[in-house]
Amino acid sequence: MLGLYHANENDASIMRKIIDSMSNLVQSDDIFVLDIGFRDVVPLLQSKEFKVMMPSIKGKRKQLTAKEANESRSVTKIRWVVEAKHGALKQRFKLLDQTLDNKMLPNIKSLYRIASYLLNLFSKPLTSDIHMSNEIYEQMISKNYSENILAVEVEQKGWMRKKLPFQMFSSNDITDFPQLSEPELKLLFTGSYQLGQAISYLAELLDENGAFKMAYVKDQTKILKIQVQSRHISKKVYRCFIKYHPEAEGIHTIQQYCCECANGLRTVGCCSHVAAVIYYLSHGRYLSKIQRPNERLSSLFQNEGLTVTIETDSDDD
Repeated sequence: MLGLYHANENDASIMRKIIDSMSNLVQSDDIFVLDIGFRDVVPLLQSKEFKVMMPSIKGKRKQLTAKEANESRSVTKIRWVVEAKHGALKQRFKLLDQTLDNKMLPNIKSLYRIASYLLNLFSKPLTSDIHMSNEIYEQMISKNYSENILAVEVEQKGWMRKKLPFQMFSSNDITDFPQLSEPELKLLFTGSYQLGQAISYLAELLDENGAFKMAYVKDQTKILKIQVQSRHISKKVYRCFIKYHPEAEGIHTIQQYCCECANGLRTVGCCSHVAAVIYYLSHGRYLSKIQRPNERLSSLFQNEGLTVTIETDSDDD
């Protein structure tokens, strides 16, 4: 275990200090899977012939490209276990989730060593969707280099600029939208975590009576245009498009989708706005009760006996 490091040192500066001491652990062409906090050290790692995977940075652009959004999804999928382990340490050992007195500094490394040892010894391995991991892998690989064809069509035909009156969704609307099971949704969303994010987002789109607050237009056959409220900006609304095929089977009934949010061109899974709409129309509205986020997220890993905290998400809007 390396450290300690000053509180004003960021991830990149720490990596610069420790990279040489890791020479016995890594070799050329090894892949570093990093978050964007390490972006300043990427040139150094590449100069040492390491490969780097890191979520793409949008900068001043409105959106990531489909390729960038897909690569970012792959990175966050791999990094899930890192974030989950960090969360488990803080959940199981509350002392590590608090601000410590300076007099505790000499003991921090020992505390983390002990906590990590106990976690490794008595906790079950972190696994997600283990019974369908191969299917999810194949789904991600098959979509990884796909362009978002629907987004191109939307742009070419000016559907985003076309002004049509939206109508509020009711339970009797869009009845031809295909019904999907939860395992099928996990496969479409490439895992339980994004399904949980969709359910969490959906809770914010339901009124006190459980009605779905969604405005939509169905100007094109089997293509929905939906307005979805941003989670973080009260005055921000995103427009999403979903193309579906009622006569197809399984996840192939959802043919294409796009959104104008930062990750809206993603084809490996989808953004949280699209996921929330698909979840509700294909599954949620047929349930007797839609569980609130704390209920649903806690049960996602119930079979593995896990309680997982994820501290980062690639679907910021």
